[in-house]
Amino acid sequence: MPEMTGAVDRRRFLHAAAALPLGLLAGGARSAEPRADGGVCALDWTSAQALLSLGIVPHGLPEIDRYRRSVIEPAVPDGVPDIGARAEPNLELLDRLAPARFVTDGMLSAVRGRLEWIAPLTLYQSFDTGSGEGQGTENGRNGQLAFAIASLRRLAGELGVSEAAELAVARFERALDEARARLSGVTLRPLYVLSVLDGRRVLIHGRNSLYQDLLDRLEIENAWTGPSGPYGHATVTMDRLTGRPDAELVNIGSEGKRALEALADLPLFAGLPFLREGRVTILPPILFYGGVPTAERFVRLLGERLA
Repeated sequence: MPEMTGAVDRRRFLHAAAALPLGLLAGGARSAEPRADGGVCALDWTSAQALLSLGIVPHGLPEIDRYRRSVIEPAVPDGVPDIGARAEPNLELLDRLAPARFVTDGMLSAVRGRLEWIAPLTLYQSFDTGSGEGQGTENGRNGQLAFAIASLRRLAGELGVSEAAELAVARFERALDEARARLSGVTLRPLYVLSVLDGRRVLIHGRNSLYQDLLDRLEIENAWTGPSGPYGHATVTMDRLTGRPDAELVNIGSEGKRALEALADLPLFAGLPFLREGRVTILPPILFYGGVPTAERFVRLLGERLA
């Protein structure tokens, strides 16, 4: 790549870089100096959740309309710029927005060099994909919940708002206490926590999920004891949910209600006890790997719906 002079500004560089193989950029990218006027831009939904939970309005985040439908909380204020797709942010727009810093979950490695030319990157990961199955402990004191709290505190420290992380954790603990109080007189069955994917399959959350830690804190048994992947879930067919005939089903995502009603009419699934007896609870959408904001939303909604 020819030597670049000061006459070539960053925007022209980004246009030129888009046409070059990534390998040519890897060695030449440099971290931009922080810009005092730019604010913090979230490159993914978990980073956006974290910033909003810390009281920081992002200077941009991806797919805002879908965030408002699929993530919902914390709410995105009006006027926040939409920076494009999560998998392919609009680099030219990001350069015009001139953020002081990006917060990212690390999934945009293919354009990392180009992003670093615009502003420094801060890594925020709310979910421990290396935890393996069964890593949570009694009462959920370790595992994904502890990882999420530590990650939020670390991010807050890097952004100079450490007290905001403690407030966010306190909000979660308050929501947990309120859910416990709501459920104190309720006979709680084991729960299959899942989302219906189609006419046969569900995405079900296992022992290394954030939900496992939260169920432990609420003293509710997870009915699914089968395997789960790095993000704490597995994709299985509905007929696999026969191990606990006494269990209740909790579906995350409002659209699952119609799918479950359709499944209940099929001979193959109609005999499942939770469908036959109507032991089904529908929760609104929740971003299952979203860390502390997800934990707060889940325990609050579950407490309200099961009470």
